[in-house]
Amino acid sequence: MIRFGVVLITEGCSKTEWTDKCRRAEDLGFDVVAVPDHLNLLAPFPCAVLAAEATTRPKIGTYVLNTSFYHSALLARDVATTRQLVGDRLELGLGSGYVRAEFEKAGIPFGTAASRADRLESVVKELHATLGETMPPLMIGGHGDRILRLAAQRAQTVSFTGAPYRREYGRTALVDADALAERVAFVRAAAGGRTPELNLLPKATIVTRDRRAGLAGLRRYAPDLTAEQLLEVPTLLAGTPAQLAEQVLRDSERYGFAYYTVIEAAMEDFGQIIQRLR
Repeated sequence: MIRFGVVLITEGCSKTEWTDKCRRAEDLGFDVVAVPDHLNLLAPFPCAVLAAEATTRPKIGTYVLNTSFYHSALLARDVATTRQLVGDRLELGLGSGYVRAEFEKAGIPFGTAASRADRLESVVKELHATLGETMPPLMIGGHGDRILRLAAQRAQTVSFTGAPYRREYGRTALVDADALAERVAFVRAAAGGRTPELNLLPKATIVTRDRRAGLAGLRRYAPDLTAEQLLEVPTLLAGTPAQLAEQVLRDSERYGFAYYTVIEAAMEDFGQIIQRLR
């Protein structure tokens, strides 16, 4: 059984607007309602608690907390409090942070990819030590060796962005299907005897009768991939609901993805896929 999650955007939301979004996600069949963590959005933990109050079935996740923004002891308190209020529905997603402007606004050194990975490793270790058996299921996402190795060895769920930072573009860009398969193989090797759940975050979902034309409009996410490569990459979804459902099943079988997460903008379209797969 494949799980499906949606990251809901909290910017400018009233309480009513937020709870309506959460209930709509539940009605569409999503298994996880997740909250993001960016400075322009509402704080994640209050939104997570409210999402749990507004719904009955979905898990409630953070996708993902920027660990550089938190003192470990205070983060442990927030996680423990949220789990006490939400119960076993809470799933904790952690990341190393990637938006330089947010670090600058917060007055926190952006550092290097290595220093941010150091921070993530430290936070994971301290959370486990502090929370012990009350630690909620952990998800860690990324693309590079160090973050994926940490996820493979310490998290219940490994999330693949399939989009490393590309200096020539000044942003992230998607890799092709073979490169993503290599990342999955890396995680399986690093996990040893563990079998973490594998999660994928598609960049975009477009319902269209002309799959090639739909993918051509998404080229900005992968400017150096050919048209044929775009048709194969799992991180872009374009086609009819039936085609998209087939793609999800095919990629789940090839890579082992058991959990898909989409951004709110794709929620309604992806809901059509969920209906075909249930």
